[in-house]
Amino acid sequence: MKQPAPDADTTRQAPPRAWLYVVMFLLFVIWSNAFHGVAYFRQEVGVSASALVTLRFGFAALLCLPWLIARRREVRASLARDGWKLLAMGALLVPGYNLALNWGQGRVPPATASLIITMNPVFTYLLALAFLGERPTWRKFLGLAVAFLGVYLLVRAQQASFGAGYSVYALVVLLAPLSWAGATVIGKPITGRTDPILVTFLATTLGSLPFVGLLFAGTEGVHATLRGLNATGWAWLAHLAVLCTVVGFAIWFRVLRQIPASSVAAFVFLNPPLTSAFGPIWGTERFHWTTAGFGLLTLLGVALSTDLPARVRAAGRSPRPAPDPIR
Repeated sequence: MKQPAPDADTTRQAPPRAWLYVVMFLLFVIWSNAFHGVAYFRQEVGVSASALVTLRFGFAALLCLPWLIARRREVRASLARDGWKLLAMGALLVPGYNLALNWGQGRVPPATASLIITMNPVFTYLLALAFLGERPTWRKFLGLAVAFLGVYLLVRAQQASFGAGYSVYALVVLLAPLSWAGATVIGKPITGRTDPILVTFLATTLGSLPFVGLLFAGTEGVHATLRGLNATGWAWLAHLAVLCTVVGFAIWFRVLRQIPASSVAAFVFLNPPLTSAFGPIWGTERFHWTTAGFGLLTLLGVALSTDLPARVRAAGRSPRPAPDPIR
C-alpha cells in the first residue's frame, strides 16, 4: 500500500527553541523602545498626538497593503464574514489606542506609559467577564485591585514632579490599554477561524486608511515635519512604523507558533523594565525608585489577574500560544 507523502509542516525543521527565545527577547526590545520613540516626537520634535498617528500609520498601512493585496482572496472572504468587527478592531487599535497613548505621553514618561499599557490584560479580563462569559476568581480580582493600586500610587508619587494636571494625562494613557482590550475581545472569535496575522494586518490597515489620506494631504504640517526630520527623527519614525508595527507583528505571530503560551506570558512582563532601562541611554527619562517600586506592584497585580503562576505550572501541558502582545 502506498504511504501518503508527509506534510510539509511536519518535515520542515523547526528552529532551536533557544533562538526563538532570543528572537522574542529582541522583539520586546523593539516594542519597549516604541515608548521612547513616541516621547521623542511628542516632547522633542513637538508633533501633535494626531499628527504622529498620521506619520506612523500612514506609512505602516502603505507597507501592509502589498501583503494584503497578495492575499486578496482571503481578505475578501474575511471582510464579507467579519467586516464590521474588523472595522471596529481597526478603530480601537489605531486611533483609539494611539491617540490616547500619544496625547498622554506629552507629559507621561516612557516607563510609566509602558507600565500603564501593561494593564491591557486587566481590562481584557474585565471585558471578558462582561461579554465573553469569563469565570470570576478571587485571585484575578485580587490582581485587579493590586494592579490598579500600583498605577494609582505611581501616578500620585509623580504628580509633584510633573505638575498640576499630570493625573489627567495618565488617565488618558489608561484609555489606550482599554482600547486594545476592546479590540482583543472583538477579535477573539475572528482569530479562531482566520489567520491571526491576516486579522491584525487587515484591522490595522482599515484603521489606518484615514491617516493615509491625511498623510498625502499634509494635514497638521506633517509634510513640513518630514522635511525637518534629522537622521534621529527618521530612525525613530522607521522604528515606529516599520519595526514596531509591521515587522514586529510578523515576527510575533511567526514565533508564537512554536513557543508555549506560558513562556509568552512571561515575556510580556519584560516591556516595562526594558523601557525603563533604555531611558537613560536615549536621554528620554531618568531612573526613579517610584517607577521601580510601584511598577513591580503593578506587574504583580497583572500577573495575578492573568493567572500567570498557573500558566507557568502548565508550561509542559499547553502548547497553544497567547494571542495578544503588549506593546
